[in-house]
Amino acid sequence: LAARHWPWRARLALLRAAWRWRLQGFRAAPQATVAELTRHLPREVQSSLIEPLCVAALNTPAAQASAQVFLRVLRDALFGGPGAADLLLPRVSLSALLPEPAARWLAGQGAALQSGQRVRSLEPDAATHGWQLDGQAFDAVVLACSATEAARLTASIAPDWSARAAAFDYEPIVTVYLASAGSRLAQPMTALHTSAQHPAQFVFDLGALDRSGARDGLFAFVISGARDWLERGLDATTQATLQQAHEAFEGGTWREAPRLVQAIAERRATFSCAPGLKRPPAVIAPGLVAAGDFVDGPYPATLEGAVRSGLDAVHRLGPGTPEPLS
Repeated sequence: LAARHWPWRARLALLRAAWRWRLQGFRAAPQATVAELTRHLPREVQSSLIEPLCVAALNTPAAQASAQVFLRVLRDALFGGPGAADLLLPRVSLSALLPEPAARWLAGQGAALQSGQRVRSLEPDAATHGWQLDGQAFDAVVLACSATEAARLTASIAPDWSARAAAFDYEPIVTVYLASAGSRLAQPMTALHTSAQHPAQFVFDLGALDRSGARDGLFAFVISGARDWLERGLDATTQATLQQAHEAFEGGTWREAPRLVQAIAERRATFSCAPGLKRPPAVIAPGLVAAGDFVDGPYPATLEGAVRSGLDAVHRLGPGTPEPLS
């Protein structure tokens, strides 16, 4: 209702659609896409809300993205109670935020951590009814790795599960880092207008997020669902992003012209969240479970999905562990 950049007809149309989705239990036909789900909404609602939210949450364009998964994200974010839609921006790297504290905690509990060591083989242990990992015996195993690695390790143990894990199509993400000394955006995260000439959906002012001052004047322009742009080439994508940066913040935002620092293309950043996608289940065999955002669950390829999968995997291995999230 407060979206004054939309006419009243657009605001009311979205409210009617949201109410209809809620009455239907946030369920959609298994083969429906987000574009089909929202085809009756006004163009301004689709271009400034539905499409950027879809590509941000599912990393899949609305025309190819699962309507059912999109509705689950909407249900939890917009109807999940106070705080459910809060957007959290880390002030440190994701390594410092998540895996490093986890590793410290595990070491404090007496766990033996072996980093930088690839698992070569996984085999059932007939003597103990457990598992052999590179010749070491374990009672149970959680495969908290990529779908590709999980498929490799389970090819002879559970061929059907392995084939499903290996069958994903993937969507890329491109991040273009630009520098402009002394510059600062009005917000640490800003949504951008995308088009055939403007690839990035969001820009992050890393200097505003980093209290140390080490990243002042550094900006990350993020291009989710970047398959079409990568087909044009990374150089063309980078040049288009530079042009977009100039046009999006005209009028004194840049103290000096932005210059390219680095462009990173993650070509297999997330699985393509297409309608009817059959993801592998968490349980592979007795005492062998998988955890990751690719495991069957309600969420797309997100940190939230990975965390829920991890809690569920631990719960499945025995008593005294956290309850799985619904």
